[in-house]
Formats: sequence, C-alpha cells, structure tokens
Amino acid sequence: MPYVPTVRGRRLAHEIRRIREAAGLSGEQAARRLGWDQSKISRMENARMRITSGEVMELCEVYSVTAEEREELVRLAREARRQGWWHPYRAVLKTGFGQFLGFEAEAATYRSYDAQVVPGLFQTGDYARAALLGSRRGGSDDADRAVQVRLARQARVTASDRPLNVWQIVEEAALRRVVGGPAIMRGQFRRLLELGELANVSLQVLPLTAGVHAAIDGSFVLLTFDGYPDVLYLEHLMGCVYLEEPEETHAASLVFDHLRAAALNTGDSASLIRDLSDSLV
Repeated sequence: MPYVPTVRGRRLAHEIRRIREAAGLSGEQAARRLGWDQSKISRMENARMRITSGEVMELCEVYSVTAEEREELVRLAREARRQGWWHPYRAVLKTGFGQFLGFEAEAATYRSYDAQVVPGLFQTGDYARAALLGSRRGGSDDADRAVQVRLARQARVTASDRPLNVWQIVEEAALRRVVGGPAIMRGQFRRLLELGELANVSLQVLPLTAGVHAAIDGSFVLLTFDGYPDVLYLEHLMGCVYLEEPEETHAASLVFDHLRAAALNTGDSASLIRDLSDSLV
C-alpha cells in the first residue's frame, strides 16, 4: 500500500526540510554527504516515504543539529510510525478517508458544513447503518464495520481529556431526509441535541429559507492544528481531496463565516431539531 503520512509524519517532513535549509545545504549537497539519492531527500521532505529514527539520526549528524533538537525529531519519527486506531478498518474505508481520520485524530478544531445527511461525527449507529445500506456501499458486514468507524470517531468529541472542538453546520434539508424510518430519526435527533449541549460543540442548522448561500457547491471540513497548517477536506463520489495552501484554507474559513451568519443560532437550531422530531409520525 502507498505510504499515507499522519500529521506527525508531515510535520517531521517539514522539520527535516527546515534543518537542511538552516544548515545551508541544497538537496543535492545533502544527498551527496549522506550517500543517498537526491530523490530520497525529496521524498522525505515531501512526506512521500516513511522515515525511520535511524535516518533521522543520520540527517541530524550531517546537518549538525543540537542534541535536544535531535531527540525531538527522533521522537516525532517514532510517533509518526504508529498505526492509527482505524488501521484494521482500511478495507471498508472510502479511498483516502484513512488519511482524513489521521488528520481528525490530531486536529484541535473541526469546522464542517454538511448538505445531504447528518454528518458522520454526529450519527447514531442505527442512522449510520441505514445510510450506508441505503447508499449501497457494500453489504451488511461492511456496513457494520463502517458503523464501528463512525462511532469510534465520536470518542474525540466526548472525551474528557483534549476533546475535539467542533463547529458543525448542517442543512435543514439533510435533517428532513428520513433515513431508516421515524424511530431511527427520533433517536438521531436526540443524539444531535445531546452532542449540541457539550461545551466543545456548536451545532447550527442552515434553514431552507437561507436560499442560495456561500457553500452551495457542497459540503466540506476544515481542520486546524497546533503547530501545523490547516487542512481542507472535500469528498466526492470516488474519493476525496485535501487542500493545504493558505489561500485555499483561508477561502474556506471565510465561506464558513458566511454560513455561520446565515444559519440559525445554536438555541434556535436545537428548537428546530425538537420540532422536526415531534413532527415524525
């Protein structure tokens, strides 16, 4: 399988480039001193290969970094090699989604707009299973395993230690779409209200009356980190796209601000969710 870097792996790649440049060496000069191909230096610095702690030690020797900095880089290399909790579920993950889970696991803030269904981070097991089977993504066994992934993701939201800060905007139309029947929807609405009461969660509904809005082109997730650039995640039929250029993530942040202004506040959003639940027959 191709190498999929974690946030720590990408941070390590960034640091390796930084210490080379601080040493005043070109990629070609560094490769020559190490006895490596220049392409290896390039792959390391662009997070296209896994970097061992031994390789980090060699780089630090050539770049003459301090013992303290070398120790930090070796620690980062060891942490970057750890497999995420989602690794056993790779077979049922959409192409590229494992990388998203890696980002999500280390993010400080999660801002998201969802247009079609209740977002996965908020779904109940029953709702998730009905949505997966309804979209014909594999059989029932695959759906059950995919549901486990969606529920496991929620541990970051409800954690007592370093919970994920979530700001979620969801279309009213997505809440009105009946997935799995009235009983499942009532349970889903209860779950939304419960999560919306958490101190680290802000849940807003974008009403149908908002009309055409800033994110009319589709759903997105914007993740922010401590010490790493923002990541914009866009999903499509066959996979997903990650954007990290500052102008791209900044544009997404502005769109999200427009959505927040157009959406109902958290109190009115909760009232609408209760009304939708009460209206189910």
